Amino acid sequence: MVTNDHLVPLVANHPNCRTLLIDSVSVGNDAARYFSSLGRFASYGFVHGAIRYPWSMEREEGFRAALPRKASISVFPGETSVNALDDPTSSVIPHDELGRWLEELPKPAAVFGANDLFAREVLTVCAQLGIKVPQQMTVVGCDNDPLLWGGMRPSLSSFQLPFRKLGYKAAATLDRLLRGQNPPQGTVRVSGTRLFERESSAHIPPATALVEKARAYIAEHACEGIRVDDVVSRLGVSRSLIDLRFRQVCGKSVLKEILDVRLAEVRRRLSKTDQKILQIGRDCGFSNPDNLKRLFRKRFGCTMREWRNGGR
Repeated sequence: MVTNDHLVPLVANHPNCRTLLIDSVSVGNDAARYFSSLGRFASYGFVHGAIRYPWSMEREEGFRAALPRKASISVFPGETSVNALDDPTSSVIPHDELGRWLEELPKPAAVFGANDLFAREVLTVCAQLGIKVPQQMTVVGCDNDPLLWGGMRPSLSSFQLPFRKLGYKAAATLDRLLRGQNPPQGTVRVSGTRLFERESSAHIPPATALVEKARAYIAEHACEGIRVDDVVSRLGVSRSLIDLRFRQVCGKSVLKEILDVRLAEVRRRLSKTDQKILQIGRDCGFSNPDNLKRLFRKRFGCTMREWRNGGR
């Protein structure tokens, strides 16, 4: 009976052996679905060790498959590494390389470590760099190893693998072999994780979730001329509440967020297109050209024509 994927090649063709393994693809699926349940993230990361083990590559495969189709996904390390069996001692993650990778992830980011050891390294480097967990970086590991998550601050959220279920299936399969019966051929994959949620992935506060929904709506519709009341109607909350939450989370009002998105698009079009300035204003949701001129000069210290000439 084999329950370790490193040993599978040694017994794959033996007539009296059966293989049962943790379904690592489903582990990655569960991690991605958990992150999706927490809300929107600007990016997602997956961390192998310094080398890529077969089971960690399967977890990455499952993680990618279950994330939103347009999600931004980054993997550490970036290069395909040698097989883990060639050098089982080379799993130490270089902190300088991991640090550069973590800093480059758009925030807020959600990072899944292929196991608790790799996830703990992420938490360690985040602490060294001043990256806030879970506000800027939500981190989850796998194995639920108390020797690894117990001493960490913040404590590490982790998936418990179905080892008990694997043991039951292994015992049942062995019993059938001893009775002369013929258990299923090939590899049996056992799925079913349990998440132990701790500080590293504490639920996003309701205020943050509400603001993220508002920002997503504003980003998509700001240039259509929407007003604060349209955002309020979309979210089904009071204007005073959404303004309060916006100031708490972003340090600005909903109106300023709408104007920021519009002005950013005005700047982009001034630099990248030959559209007339008056038409740009209309297309970006400004019905009053004089109001746009005043806002633009106040915000950027120059006229739109000066910006266009300088950008060119």
